[in-house]
Amino acid sequence: MVISHRGLKGKVVWILLLIASFQFIKMLLETENFKNISSATEDHIIFLSNNTDQVRDNVKDSTEKLDGTGTILDIDDTLTSQPRGAVIDKNTVPSDRQNVEGDVNTKSASNIFTKNEIKTSDIPYETFVQQLEEVNDTNIFNVTEKHQKIEFLKYAPSNVEMLKRGVPKISTFGDPNEMNCNDTFCYLNGRTLKKELITENPKDMFTFLPPEEEFLKEFKNPCWKGNDLLDREAMFCLPYFYIIGFTKAGTTDLFFILNEHILISARSKKETHYFDRGRRGRSIRMHRMPDKNPTSFMGYSNSGPCRDKLMKTYKEFEGTDVLFHGITVDATPSHVWDIEFWETFHPGYKEPPVTTADTLAKLNPKTKFIFSLRDPINRMRSAYQFFCKSLQTYKCDRPITPEKYHNLVVEAVDKFNNCLKVNTLRGCTYSTETHQLATHLYASIYHVYILDYMKVFPKNQIYILQMEERTRDPITTINNLCDFLEIPRFPARILKKIFEEREGIARNQISDELKIPYVLPETTKLLEKFFKPYLRDLVDLLGDEKWYWSRPH
Repeated sequence: MVISHRGLKGKVVWILLLIASFQFIKMLLETENFKNISSATEDHIIFLSNNTDQVRDNVKDSTEKLDGTGTILDIDDTLTSQPRGAVIDKNTVPSDRQNVEGDVNTKSASNIFTKNEIKTSDIPYETFVQQLEEVNDTNIFNVTEKHQKIEFLKYAPSNVEMLKRGVPKISTFGDPNEMNCNDTFCYLNGRTLKKELITENPKDMFTFLPPEEEFLKEFKNPCWKGNDLLDREAMFCLPYFYIIGFTKAGTTDLFFILNEHILISARSKKETHYFDRGRRGRSIRMHRMPDKNPTSFMGYSNSGPCRDKLMKTYKEFEGTDVLFHGITVDATPSHVWDIEFWETFHPGYKEPPVTTADTLAKLNPKTKFIFSLRDPINRMRSAYQFFCKSLQTYKCDRPITPEKYHNLVVEAVDKFNNCLKVNTLRGCTYSTETHQLATHLYASIYHVYILDYMKVFPKNQIYILQMEERTRDPITTINNLCDFLEIPRFPARILKKIFEEREGIARNQISDELKIPYVLPETTKLLEKFFKPYLRDLVDLLGDEKWYWSRPH
């Protein structure tokens, strides 16, 4: 059959008209759907086409009316048979098509777009630099007068003023008999707590901390309004993240680099030692019994210069309720392994029933952690040299020789292996008795400590880096950490300047009499044999053979 040129042209015209009509009808339907967006609640889902960029401007005004509720999904409408802008009941969408909230590392096919979708990490670093300069030129309370929505700032007096007010420095230990507890658990401010957590922590920790939903939504960092002992309102905060370990694995350098970020502020110069010592009434590591009352939780959550910098990170952005984008850090690497003398609080146990990980999980389950790991044998040697600087911690035979160090290593290995004859690996790793030797052997059994954190925190809140890799490629490491913390990456020029300034800075200088000039081959061989099964456990836990550090396995 032959079709004339004129006939073919006519068919094309008809096809184009049909397509145009279909698009016009679809547009009308979507327009009607967009009108419904403002009525969406937390029980509804709003569908957009895959080409979200073309749609976002159309729904922008309506999404502002959601007030943080209602979820907008960017999803292929061929999978749901829903037109763009359709508002439907959330329960009608299969669970496997909905994104897992809180997972910052992975996204399912349904990419959540809520009113709070805009994250701090999406905003240019320079924007905050400019804002900080503007705030520094004025008084933060002038900003408060301009924006009444952050009026609560007047309840955040300076640290100096707080010393004159009713924020105690010390507390007493918790007593389950005085709280809402049964034989196993205590119930305080919306939290279910093991009784063991109560007895080893300050009494005011879980009685003063409000329920998580009362944390101020205007802050990216976990903060809340509370009343001091004079019944005055003040602002209190927890760290957004911790550099939690390990000792002598590059945590000091890492801390000072991250602390240069415009949005990061530290709770102290570096180490607070609150969760290893302060909360448990210990002045120094080697005190077998608590020698004082515990440092109050109210004091910890209100102390430090970090709040001043935190309040200067104010910036309003459309698409988020967060007004203060700064975050705070506590960088105490001994927090991960030092719960020494836990046996005092929990007699009769072979291994600790709770650790610092359990305490932090109950304070804020959204906390993030950075672990820095180093070749376990090299870390041991560095730790021994460091801790022998002070007779207050360990008595060390000076000057140290390779032979003396070998004998100390033999003693530490024998002590640990003897412990394993009567106790579990976890019990021996935390045992106060095995911690008494300056060789620091126990703290290189990394997987035991990391696993305790993985039991109570999701993996996407834990970042584990290798010190040797960071040394080889510091830029990639720091950029990845910024992504993990959901803050803007350092501009290249700033990061380069930081590295140049830190290059050559000597940390914790060791005198010659405390240096181990070299390690005997038999010492290395003994330690490699000791750590071999534990490195295998670490590799199995983290899924990468780089954690063998090229040691025999």
